[in-house]
Amino acid sequence: MKQITYILTGISLVIGLSACEMRDELKGKNALNDNEGLVSLDLLAQDYSNIITSRGAFPDEEVNVENYTVQIVNASTDGVVKETSYGDLRAEGGSVKLTAGKYRVRAYNYNGENVGASERPYFKGQTDFQILPGKTTTVNTTCRLSCVEVNLILAKSFEEYFKDDYTITITNGGAGNYVFKKENVGKKIYFNVPENASSILMSVKATTSTDGTDIAQSYTITKPENSENSSKLENGDSFKVTINPGDNPVIDPVTKINLGITVDLTWTETGTTVEIPTENIVFNPGGDSEGGDTNKGEMNVVGLDKTYSFVALSEDVPTVKVDFSVPNGIKKLLVRINSDNEGFMGTLEVFGLGGEFDLANPGDLLGVLSGSLETQEGIGLIDANDPIKDKTSYSFDVTSFMSLLGLYGASENTFTITVSDGINSDIQGDLKVNVTAQE
Repeated sequence: MKQITYILTGISLVIGLSACEMRDELKGKNALNDNEGLVSLDLLAQDYSNIITSRGAFPDEEVNVENYTVQIVNASTDGVVKETSYGDLRAEGGSVKLTAGKYRVRAYNYNGENVGASERPYFKGQTDFQILPGKTTTVNTTCRLSCVEVNLILAKSFEEYFKDDYTITITNGGAGNYVFKKENVGKKIYFNVPENASSILMSVKATTSTDGTDIAQSYTITKPENSENSSKLENGDSFKVTINPGDNPVIDPVTKINLGITVDLTWTETGTTVEIPTENIVFNPGGDSEGGDTNKGEMNVVGLDKTYSFVALSEDVPTVKVDFSVPNGIKKLLVRINSDNEGFMGTLEVFGLGGEFDLANPGDLLGVLSGSLETQEGIGLIDANDPIKDKTSYSFDVTSFMSLLGLYGASENTFTITVSDGINSDIQGDLKVNVTAQE
């Protein structure tokens, strides 16, 4: 009797599946022309849960592939022929009809390809495939960590020896910059990987609690030559930087204060961890705010770390300006805008300004950053005919930008600005702009 039941159940399943396929065909879902085929995508996020690293587990929302963006692009033209979320693709049956040819599937948790530094890990995967007429091609794509992770740890002795207003800036050797302050130390930060970069840079600015001595020290942390895959920075490299000056920090005529820096490097794909040799953690004397080479040409910035307020849609907006004096010439002028107004942030994302951007090296963003708000040809932050790079003095006036900001209503906004001359320690500060609603 059981055998008959199993047979009948099997027949029912076959009939049901056949009926579904017939319905799909009648609806034209899988109906193919002579030169068409199907691609069926299986998407996974690399499972790092069994690998012991300094960072711990990734947030669930970052590894849930249902929310990942999926792009299918023409391999010859790189043009996008299909873009959707993986969850929506699965809900539609998981298959996409394509003209025969060569394609590439890209998948990622967010558009972090050109984001220099972020608090979000960036996962992406890519697979090439070919569509044959009348055939279904199954593509398996795994999204892996596609950035360098940095975890900054401060020992209790650091917190005791220095005042709370310290800043620690870490740079990926390119345009990726992140500033750690007391309120965000402990966060894992993710940097993109500049071509041929082998080091991360760290600058520390702090004031001693005892006698108010200011220090500004800079270090280059270089990946060991005998690293697993490459001595260059690679996606998945994870640095844990610990600063532990001890109970009685050593004061030296050159270094001023021995910060006791140690760095562990973990290769995320394998879980292997090594301590970076001390000779690979190099102190840069030019980063010292006191003494050093007086011919370095100290930078000076006026106008940072200020707060402005105005009423939305008001014509009475404040003058917001930052003046730079850079004897060695501006090499980078980085800006990152953060706002609690979703509409404003959405607009920035559309323009490609959702992450950090470089006014001195605008690249593809030149058209967006220049122009005029009045003519709607750009946002008018820079002059396309007057490049900022290598200027020894520059006035960054964003007053006109305040009117645009006011269109979005009440908001709290922070403009983080970093200037670099390639010699001295970077100078970074914030402009805070609070917009209140009209009464």
